[in-house]
Amino acid sequence: NAEHQKLFPTADDSAPDPISILLVEDEGLIARDLEDTLTRLGYRVSGIASEGAEAIEMARELHPQLVVMDVSLRGDVDGIEAACAIQEDAPVPVIFLTGHSDTETLQRAVMTGPLGYLIKPFQEDDLRCAIEVAIHKHRADIERRQREEHLRRSAENRSLIDELTQLRNRRGFFELGGQALDAARREQHVLGLFFMDLNGLKQINDTLGHLTGDDALRDTAEVLRNTFRGSDIVARLGGDEFVALAHLHSERDIETLCARLREHLREFNASRQRPYQVDLSIGATLVDGPADLNL
Repeated sequence: NAEHQKLFPTADDSAPDPISILLVEDEGLIARDLEDTLTRLGYRVSGIASEGAEAIEMARELHPQLVVMDVSLRGDVDGIEAACAIQEDAPVPVIFLTGHSDTETLQRAVMTGPLGYLIKPFQEDDLRCAIEVAIHKHRADIERRQREEHLRRSAENRSLIDELTQLRNRRGFFELGGQALDAARREQHVLGLFFMDLNGLKQINDTLGHLTGDDALRDTAEVLRNTFRGSDIVARLGGDEFVALAHLHSERDIETLCARLREHLREFNASRQRPYQVDLSIGATLVDGPADLNL
């Protein structure tokens, strides 16, 4: 598609253009050293920004294929916030550079969906490897999204959508999930399988009526859509049972996603006037090898 061609132009008989990188670093000497290193490694530094807001504008103007972003930046917008804003405009991969190894900083970085981060100081080979892995994963992600878009369009004609919640239904989950598992095996991606039950649905139906119970199921679907990425597969299996198959960077992402889901549930219940609480029982497991979706 057009986005894929813009990020990865088709090569002709001549050598392909070097990967264009936006460098975001507020220390001038470090920025120049990184620029020299990236150039020596065969990449093209299309721009250098020293503040988060500047990085956002330069990304919109230059359309880099990758962003190397320092987490700690001067100004009101730090590197993680800038990365989130950049990725809202285009699915460009980001590699974070940080002098911090604390859990909170790393968790914030992981939740933005970066494709890598390096803790300073690092070696030149570490930077090169991180860039090549990020580009490879990003290319694979684009191809996966294209496959899923094709399946999504097919699903509209094959009744793979749960009518009540507009999530995938059981059939849709198994079909898309099988495709995702096949791709994960080929491309060595890590997947997380999340099981969720809406607690108290029978009581809601018995005391408030089935129409209100349907509202609770739709509310659950809304929370799940806001928690998982668009490329993840989220479905209602039936009754009060929901499931999601999510693309992860590591096993630690399971805990991060569960925590984010619980936080979104708290926010939803605090902000909505409902005669019930949307409460989920959550279970999760890592899918990192040949496996079937035996639910």
